[in-house]
Amino acid sequence: MEFLSLEPLVWLLALVALGYALRYTLVDQPAARRALSLLLRGLAIVALVVGLCRPYWLTPSERLHVAFLVDVSDSIDLNGVEAASGQISAAIDGLNPSDTWSLHAVAQEQRPLATVEELSELVEKWRGDLSADRFRGASRLGEGMLSARLAFPAGCARRLVVFSDGRPTDARLAEAVDQLAEERTDVRFAPIPSLRDAEAAVVSLESPSPVAFQGEIVRLRAKVRANRAMKASVRVLHRGVVVRSRDVELPADETELVEFDVEAPSPGPSRYTAEIVPAEDRFPLNNQAGCTINVRGEPRVLALHSEPRDLRPLRRALAEQGIEVDVRGKLGLPNSLEEVLAFDAVILADLPATDLTPRQMQMLKRYVIDYGGGLVMLGSENSFGLGGYFKTPVEEVLPLISRFEKEKEKPSLAMVLVIDKSGSMQGLPMSLARQAAKAAVELLSARDLIGVIGFDGAPRLVCDLRSAGDVDAVQSSIDTLEAGGGTYVYPAMVQARDMLETAPAKVRHMIVLSDGHTQPADHHSLAQEAADAGITVSTVALGGADRQLLSSIAELGRGRYYETDDPANVPQIFTKETMQASKSAIKEDLYAAVQTGDHPVLAGFAEADLPFSLGYVMTEVKPTAQLLLAAETGDPLLAVGRYGLGTGLCYTSDLTDRWGGEWLAWDGCGKFWSQVLRGALRKRDADGVVLRPEVVGETWSVEIDRFDPDGSPVNGVAWQAAVADENDRKSDVEVRETGLGRYRLEASTQGAERLSLRLHDTDADKLRVLHWRRPYPAEYSLSGDVAEPLSQATEFTPETIREGVEPEPSRQPVAHYAYLTSIGLMLAGLLLRRL
Repeated sequence: MEFLSLEPLVWLLALVALGYALRYTLVDQPAARRALSLLLRGLAIVALVVGLCRPYWLTPSERLHVAFLVDVSDSIDLNGVEAASGQISAAIDGLNPSDTWSLHAVAQEQRPLATVEELSELVEKWRGDLSADRFRGASRLGEGMLSARLAFPAGCARRLVVFSDGRPTDARLAEAVDQLAEERTDVRFAPIPSLRDAEAAVVSLESPSPVAFQGEIVRLRAKVRANRAMKASVRVLHRGVVVRSRDVELPADETELVEFDVEAPSPGPSRYTAEIVPAEDRFPLNNQAGCTINVRGEPRVLALHSEPRDLRPLRRALAEQGIEVDVRGKLGLPNSLEEVLAFDAVILADLPATDLTPRQMQMLKRYVIDYGGGLVMLGSENSFGLGGYFKTPVEEVLPLISRFEKEKEKPSLAMVLVIDKSGSMQGLPMSLARQAAKAAVELLSARDLIGVIGFDGAPRLVCDLRSAGDVDAVQSSIDTLEAGGGTYVYPAMVQARDMLETAPAKVRHMIVLSDGHTQPADHHSLAQEAADAGITVSTVALGGADRQLLSSIAELGRGRYYETDDPANVPQIFTKETMQASKSAIKEDLYAAVQTGDHPVLAGFAEADLPFSLGYVMTEVKPTAQLLLAAETGDPLLAVGRYGLGTGLCYTSDLTDRWGGEWLAWDGCGKFWSQVLRGALRKRDADGVVLRPEVVGETWSVEIDRFDPDGSPVNGVAWQAAVADENDRKSDVEVRETGLGRYRLEASTQGAERLSLRLHDTDADKLRVLHWRRPYPAEYSLSGDVAEPLSQATEFTPETIREGVEPEPSRQPVAHYAYLTSIGLMLAGLLLRRL
């Protein structure tokens, strides 16, 4: 029983007063009759109060109300709306006499219609004049469904039938379906064909980056679509001038991607517009879409080379193309990230990993991944594996790996590693020595032989000379190396020489690592004997080693000498020396460049135009990288890849007179390599400020990350933010701090066609500018499938209008019974007193 009003209390008081009045007007009666009379009057009052409380009981009802919601937006074929009218009429005929229905048209808003004929009249009106009613300019299905549910009466089953192409332009569809499900409303979907008149649209125009350098080739991607197969011309305009154009064949109801390579113009924001000129069309509104690119001025590049003068020709060629190149020697890489961030890219042209500290290599990795920098490596005897970059942080952000194809023909190598395991190697030096030896094994092929000898006061055979193909067995042996004892290298070198003298290999090589002073012996004669026997000897001096002795051993042994105070450099030295000794990573001959990939950096250059290379370093392409140029042998020449926010670029030949003489003599050298480098440059235009804009409904929200050059978040920034529309009306915008170094602002796009946001960090004087332009209504994009909430709904047919109707509890009022009972009891009480 439900109590809906305080009115019964008033009536109760009135009836009590009436009862007392009646009591004093009646004659005396026996006590029993008087008591029964009072009881009947009391029951009458109770029955009256119950009636005034409007009681009801629930009974199952199969009465049904159907709300028909018809999408009449511009994307709907009007013939489909007429067909929907026929289905609605047939469905209404199938309803029971007690059932009810309502009809609603939805587009920009929801309109209730009294009759099906009224819907047909609207269709005829729209056929005659496309602009007769702008009501059709959107498909706000979610809002329409929420509004239509208000038409459902109480006490009946509810069913909502949606006639639509299932492509809403609002974001409330899922919310509406969930709300209706909570209210026990059955939603059914009846598909209507999309527009059948010939129509084509530019769905979107996108740039891979919102920032580019002046002169950089940018690839713009235009997505176009048509509802029937047709020919069309797609073109890109800049400042109203057509800069690129392409004729295309558009398939029916499929999105086609059309790419254009354009050159970034003068610095500043540049607006590009994609336009389609189809053979047939209905709505011109959707024939354009645009994007804005912020163009930066001349970039700065840092190039490192062991002989800086060798890069002078390349520096001059790039300077003519507007790229400033700072060429430095082996000590030229800054030690701080802040100094590196002054450059838009770093080129490792001829710099071995042994000239970089582990901290510098980690810094270069972070420069690429976290700060969007460009890292370029050129081929030389000091690059890739030859330079000791195998398994380093630098190699992690390059598209090529130093491991070459082991199946390729190359000289067979026999190598013995002679490793100091004296007590001074305890801890990190010993651990890194084992790591270095295992990395060297990985670089060898099954045709190569490897042996390992450890020494302290006496030699210890760790691994006899065996195939390097047994990687697991050899590396397990290396793991047994433990530090302890004195230092005496001579017997270990003798044992290594004896092993190599009988080895059936074209190249025989010994690497000696020591960190202390050995006992006296005739090391020089031993090194000379090894060299005379065709065995080369290289040495590595670590920490407090006898550097003069090890240097002279390497000189007499016709090998190479390395020295380092940091044990962390040992793995790079071993991998570099292994590759140098095998000579298997270099190919020198005349090689043509074969184009293997499509990329904006190659735009405008035909394969036949590219010069020959005189040599290159053998590498392999990472699965995530894109190979652009290869040698005729199939080996990589030019590759690019994205790593974090930045770009890694590799060219396995060089750009000096050694292998790149043909390139340097080519007229297009400067233009080609400036174009390639611009594709890898760092695109941030305000260091330490990252913006993530998003438009939801009529709100333009921007998430802001603010951080120092060392990556630390910056809090308490004094932001000044303002937006200006197309009429230069300006308004300030509040920037709220939402976390560590994180901020958020919101600006309304209501009524604006274009907005420009100016965001200024007044403390650090960093300025960012963003632009937004209202796209044409999504109604005209012709893109997308049936929205998921509708595609999963039960399909409607007129024959199933009452199928699956579940009885809905209905309220049956019983107040009249209470009133009649109250009257009867009152009369009985009165009669009892009077008789």
